[in-house]
Amino acid sequence: MKKSVLLIITFLLVGITACNNDDNDVDNSNAAAFVNTATNVIDAETEVKVVFSKPTLSAGTVTLNVVPTALVYGTDYTTTPAVENAKLVLSYAANVSSVSFKFKKIIDAIEGEVKNVKFTIASVSDQDVKVTAATGSSQLNFNETAVATKTLASENGGNTVPNQVFIDLSSGAMTKVLKTSWDLGFYGGNEFRVISNGAINKFAVKQLNTTNIDEVQVEDPNVTTGNYEASNIGFIDSPYGNLTATDKLKGTAIAEVSANNAENKVYLVNMGQEISAVPATGTGVALTGASRGWKKIRILRDGNNYKLQYADLNATTHSEVTIAKDAAYNFSFFSLNTKSVVKVEPTKDKWDLNITTFTGETLYNDGSSAGSYYFPDYAITNTKNGTKAFQVLTSEIAYENFTLANATQDKFNTDLAKDQRVIGGNWRATYPLSFKTDRFYVIKDANGNVYKLKFTSMLSAAGERGNVSFQYALLK
Repeated sequence: MKKSVLLIITFLLVGITACNNDDNDVDNSNAAAFVNTATNVIDAETEVKVVFSKPTLSAGTVTLNVVPTALVYGTDYTTTPAVENAKLVLSYAANVSSVSFKFKKIIDAIEGEVKNVKFTIASVSDQDVKVTAATGSSQLNFNETAVATKTLASENGGNTVPNQVFIDLSSGAMTKVLKTSWDLGFYGGNEFRVISNGAINKFAVKQLNTTNIDEVQVEDPNVTTGNYEASNIGFIDSPYGNLTATDKLKGTAIAEVSANNAENKVYLVNMGQEISAVPATGTGVALTGASRGWKKIRILRDGNNYKLQYADLNATTHSEVTIAKDAAYNFSFFSLNTKSVVKVEPTKDKWDLNITTFTGETLYNDGSSAGSYYFPDYAITNTKNGTKAFQVLTSEIAYENFTLANATQDKFNTDLAKDQRVIGGNWRATYPLSFKTDRFYVIKDANGNVYKLKFTSMLSAAGERGNVSFQYALLK
């Protein structure tokens, strides 16, 4: 949830020169206003600022009236300085251009509820400071209002595609993360599942027939991906996005972590390739980089958490770290290079799409597996938190004519709608390189908001790959 209404106030100095018959009269008065007249509160602490059109001549105070809606001071929110008798007094010094207070959120926002606090400038001790009604109030909203329409350009970083970009459609927020910043993801749900980083080229994981992490291992050139060998599909997680294997689908490359330590094997990890150091030319894409090396790992349970053991292949001792489950996220992520837990995805209810590089599966014409394949410009949906989608061809109905009535529930109940690859790379063509104008997508997030979305570019204005743009609209 990000700022849905952000009005940045540009001040015009109040000193206006007016001519009369004898001389020029100059109005030297000051003015005060809120920087933001409305804000969706997303952080635990938010700074709220009142600015002056010019530096203050002397010290003084700004008094704010405080009117909460469905919120209780001290229970749902607090401020620094404190609110007393429904008023907040801000002290400022001479020769300053602003004064501010800290707004601290205690409860989380629940979409659909109307919860806000309105602050209005009631008075300024300096009588020469003026306040206008249009900019004299600021409302802090606890509820998120879904974005109605928006156009976004995914910040993947150009044709070396260094970034994964997570997108929250309801707020329009984008979170970019360096794709090589993590290696393993530890599931925050009930199961004990661990994913590997398919956004890295050649990243592969193979189970070994040992439970001794301190046993010396060697590199295995066959443990790789993207070489059109059907066997290497076992070295990646299910491209569908499911964690548990079914009759038709594989699960994660790393087996479920057992409560019985004797069942938890050691894994050989090919950490894949670094981001390319040399950009591509023209409309090409550069996906091959230097080797990131190899590791061996073993994962155990530690109560309701995970215990990760890891080491270099030739090591006879290992490092160990406990990684806590966090139900607010799909996964907690760990970097084997930095030996630390790292933040990657936003909380699981704050993203719907991930524009990324992706290790998926290619098929022969007869439907048999041709093994894993590495894709740029790939869009996956957050199916693990319930985001679903389906494709619509413009030969059936135009994007402009598609309404909520056309998005019937049965279209979200298919296996394809629950496949994280339903958008995937289907939105663009490689030969010739272009985005497809004959289709768009309908997406339903975990809160029930339904959007239609169409891609508008896969190149920058300069013709560089790795610059995905799209527009979408909330269906009501």
